[in-house]
Amino acid sequence: MIEHLTLGEFVVALLMSLAALCAFCWGAATGAFRGVESIKNQVLRVEGAHRDEEAAHDRRDT
Repeated sequence: MIEHLTLGEFVVALLMSLAALCAFCWGAATGAFRGVESIKNQVLRVEGAHRDEEAAHDRRDT
């Protein structure tokens, strides 16, 4: 009985790792990992603008 449970755990782990590998290969093939720096800068720019608006709003309140 225990051997079947252990085998099942290994099968599940193998399928999960295969799914992760497929997701990585799909992302690499479609170019999901290209241009990461430009996206990072875009997010930082938006967050910085949002913080500047909050700071301006806080200054108007005081």
